[in-house]
Amino acid sequence: MVIAYTAILGLLIGSFLTVVVDRVPDGRSVVAPGSACGNCGLQLGFVDLVPVFSWLALRGKCRRCKAKIGVEPLILEVVNASLFLALAIKFDLSWELGAFCALAAGLVGLSWIDLRTRRLPREITYVTAAIGVPLLCVAALVRDEPRRIWMMLLGAAIEFAFMGAVYLASKGGMGGGDVRLSPLLGAYLGWLNPGLVAPGLFLGFLSGAVVGLVLMTIGRGGRKTAVPFGPFLALGTLAAVWVGQPMIDALLHR
Repeated sequence: MVIAYTAILGLLIGSFLTVVVDRVPDGRSVVAPGSACGNCGLQLGFVDLVPVFSWLALRGKCRRCKAKIGVEPLILEVVNASLFLALAIKFDLSWELGAFCALAAGLVGLSWIDLRTRRLPREITYVTAAIGVPLLCVAALVRDEPRRIWMMLLGAAIEFAFMGAVYLASKGGMGGGDVRLSPLLGAYLGWLNPGLVAPGLFLGFLSGAVVGLVLMTIGRGGRKTAVPFGPFLALGTLAAVWVGQPMIDALLHR
């Protein structure tokens, strides 16, 4: 039941993320006004806002003017729900489940915005931290493992120091938003094990390099082409939650 409820929550939060990614980059409120069709102004009601099902039932079009909605809502809802489901399988019903779901939702929103605008809005980073970090602290105390709070701080410091060094070395090639996000990612990995910061960064940089090479190969990028790095940092961090420890164990037992 925990897995099912968490997946449903993921769909609902994914639906809210469609508002976040649309309004936050423009500095608009995510609370008011209510959601409406961008073409005809129809105020969206319950029938329009049921995650996934409304999009499928309306065939991705406005109920009144039939203007195309696009696949953005469907992608955000499905991706977010899938991450929530995977996290529920890993953490079961726990405080850390809530914390990591907050991280996942924040990273989905940030990644989508970064891909479209080459920006990582600090508002989303800070809100994610404000929700997730206290939950991690509570989880550490509930588990009677207060050392995890220090592990979290250590992970944050390690990742921030590394990304700060890369930022200075890149001379503007890396955005400040990536550096601002890094201590949050390091804190989460550090809570699990500070050693996971290394696999998280490695997987993030590796995936970014692979995509960059692919774009160059197909002629859609060059050495000076700006590739948003936030989604790769997010991917590396989330991947390290599941495969980071096995990577470390395999390396230490070679």
